[in-house]
Amino acid sequence: MSDGCYNNMKLIRNTIFLYIFFLISLFIFEPDYSSNINILLLTLYISFFLLSVLAHFIKNRHNKNWFRLDVLFILGFGIVHFQWPIMCAFSNIQPNLRFEVQHMNYGTWLSTLGVVSWLIGYDFLFTERNKYNTLFLLNYTKLFWFTLLSYMLFLLNAGSDFLSGSIYKGSGTGGVAEGIGVYFQLLTGISIAVLTTIVILDSKNKYKSNLFNWLIILDKKYLILASSYIALFLSIGDRGGAMELSLSFLVLIGQLIRPIKLKEFILIAIIGAVILTLIGLGRSSDADENILIAGANNADITSGYDVTLELANSVRTLYKALSEVPEHHNYFYGKLWMSKLLATVPFAQNIYLELTGDIPYELGSAGYITYLTFGLNPTSGEGTTIVADIFLNFGLPGVMFFLFLLGMFFKKLQNELITQNNYYWIIAGTVLASVALYMGRGSLFDGLRPILWALVLPVFLIKKIPPKTYLNSKK
Repeated sequence: MSDGCYNNMKLIRNTIFLYIFFLISLFIFEPDYSSNINILLLTLYISFFLLSVLAHFIKNRHNKNWFRLDVLFILGFGIVHFQWPIMCAFSNIQPNLRFEVQHMNYGTWLSTLGVVSWLIGYDFLFTERNKYNTLFLLNYTKLFWFTLLSYMLFLLNAGSDFLSGSIYKGSGTGGVAEGIGVYFQLLTGISIAVLTTIVILDSKNKYKSNLFNWLIILDKKYLILASSYIALFLSIGDRGGAMELSLSFLVLIGQLIRPIKLKEFILIAIIGAVILTLIGLGRSSDADENILIAGANNADITSGYDVTLELANSVRTLYKALSEVPEHHNYFYGKLWMSKLLATVPFAQNIYLELTGDIPYELGSAGYITYLTFGLNPTSGEGTTIVADIFLNFGLPGVMFFLFLLGMFFKKLQNELITQNNYYWIIAGTVLASVALYMGRGSLFDGLRPILWALVLPVFLIKKIPPKTYLNSKK
């Protein structure tokens, strides 16, 4: 066994032992299920979270690229589950009445167990160090025209309320579209993510030393399509589509073209957070002006917490879930994942409900928590968090087990982005990148449908020419 391999195994072993120490310590300092906010306990749990993340980054310090899957997940998870505990513990900022604050201690403890379990899963697998510089020769003409067609069909079915942005200003009557229009929107987002992967793979060997020069030589049809897609969503106040494509693009740049350094990642994160915050404020304005200008006029940013506060507020859904299950309702044992599983087949959920007569809000954790908050006639959706989603189904053991498996899945796809040996795996990693930041405030299976659909598209729309592979061993 080489010294490098032995040292790598030793580092992995020591890091895992440290995580296990954190887990044991957390069980020693387990809080009451319901209790008043305890600043000392919150500080302890926050410290375990920060120390475990620091250990993870030290272990993975050889990877100079910071725009990667694990960083996005940890960032989003941390904001959702730890920003409010940090605000309470260090800034004495108290949440509003919509928070079941008697569960903040337990919810923060549970979230810490969850993220440490995720880190164990991620760091349990070896990091792939051998990069196979595969030259992918792919004909993506059919995929481009398919993407353009689905985009056009989406626009035709979207409706004026969506395209004008009025649904975000309270004057619209519906969402993006009804019926099939929803699927055209989803298909367009997935298809353009796959197209982005293929275009960058096709051009990765053309990069010399200047990122801008490389960018302008990309397929002009793709650049126009991607730019118009991002501009459309930002102009109407819908941040999802633009952010997902941007995250996918940046992850591919950082892993396939050149590493994105820490200072560059921080700068991009700050700029992105400010822009998304302004769009969120601007879309709620009644003023007939540019959405960014309206957001700037309504901005009242008094601290660094404000730019991520909307994301952080999602943690109230975890506290709401803890107030109901298991004291007043038994665990759902997977039933609250039915919505995400059925969503992989178009219209399957409607068919399932007609055949079974099940209650719609008991097919997903977001629907169930919305029901707990607003009853049968909700005025808006509450959403969920990944910890709440798993806990409602399988309790504490489920949080630790499923987040451990999710960590392993993230590491598998991160390794595939490093080796670049199979473009199907790279596509899966690209799609996961589009949802990784927001998985903290979503369901465990949020990425299932987009990944499965994305893997089907190349089968019919990509023609592969046998590649030439060159092994560039990095020992």
